Amino acid sequence: MNSRVAMCTIAAGALGVTGVAGCGSKGEAENSAASGDTLTIGAAVSLTGKLAREGTLTQEGYKLCVDKVNAKGGVKVGDKSLKLALDYQDDTSLPDTAAQLVDQFNDKGMKLVLGSYGSANTEAQAAVIERNGQVMVDSSGADDKIFDKGYTRTFAVLSPASEYAASIVKAINELATPAPKSYAFVSADDGFSKTAADGGVKAAKGLGLTVTGPELFPNGATDVSSALNKVKGAKPEVIIGSVHLAEGVAIVKQSKELNIQVDGIGETVAPPTPDFVTTLGKQAEGVLGSSQWTKAVKGSDDYFGDSATYDADIQKAFGHTAGYHNAEASAACLTYVLAIEKAGSVEPDKVRDALAGLDVQTFFGQIKFDPTGKNLTKPMVVMQIQGGKPVTVWPKDTAEGELVWPGTSS
Repeated sequence: MNSRVAMCTIAAGALGVTGVAGCGSKGEAENSAASGDTLTIGAAVSLTGKLAREGTLTQEGYKLCVDKVNAKGGVKVGDKSLKLALDYQDDTSLPDTAAQLVDQFNDKGMKLVLGSYGSANTEAQAAVIERNGQVMVDSSGADDKIFDKGYTRTFAVLSPASEYAASIVKAINELATPAPKSYAFVSADDGFSKTAADGGVKAAKGLGLTVTGPELFPNGATDVSSALNKVKGAKPEVIIGSVHLAEGVAIVKQSKELNIQVDGIGETVAPPTPDFVTTLGKQAEGVLGSSQWTKAVKGSDDYFGDSATYDADIQKAFGHTAGYHNAEASAACLTYVLAIEKAGSVEPDKVRDALAGLDVQTFFGQIKFDPTGKNLTKPMVVMQIQGGKPVTVWPKDTAEGELVWPGTSS
């Protein structure tokens, strides 16, 4: 046995797979993740670090999908069915680690990958996916810039970042009486948040509204008072925060502490997260949030049923109301299953082509990708914390209740 064969044999034994990328043939590497009666998909998730809460919700969504698919007999590939399994690896909330894990999946022969949490991690992964000839279904990387690079092997089930803050502006402008005329934007300085803020500014200016900001603060900040003080002097009627959970909580708390008088506060990402109300209590009342999904969303599929059923299943499995982080993860996993069934194969190029042509209704809404891999067919929804619970208020045909306006009290 020559040294190269010996090294490959040792590596394959250590990894427990039938082929190691770079050692066996291309076909062996591509198919090693589908061995026996099991199909294994790689999933880098943020289980530690600053995105651990959102990453855990993402993993919950993936886990529920695996359970639902296997309960129906697994993934149908041609004339046989494969049990679905996910290889979870913690990327520690770091983009470099998320990218390295994609390479490790490739070394194990896993050409099919589910995305990590967040745009920074997903963007780092997408470059490696393209280089390796892998395929990724992205559950939570929304930054439009990911899809401006010419990649052809990453597909996002969620609406793009540019719609997050814009949807809140549109909802308030349509529903509030009287409609406010002045907005201030504050934003974390990460790529996703800045893209979302820019989308909100564009929407507000397009409606002829007065805009201040966006004022930036560090991603993950728990003190955003400097940015709030910079917009306070403009006396905006509405503050829009382009944020994740920690910054979103800080905006609400410190707006009160700084005695900033506004009619409403709207935020991306944070309000739909269960921890938002738990942390803020009554201070969360009236805050608006943009969401990829709520249990009021129309649509259904053979695996999850409708949105209300999905919510009940998350509550049963994990003890909390379903949030959109759960739902988008389950939708990404489901999208893989539907594409593989359509392709009748787990060969990555065939799965990629099936994804590119997919057009299906699910509990999450419509899944249909444009040529860049974005899902532009599924609208965002806007919810408001009312009575300690998220209530969908926009679009009107999805609404569970009416907007309470003004949304804040002195």
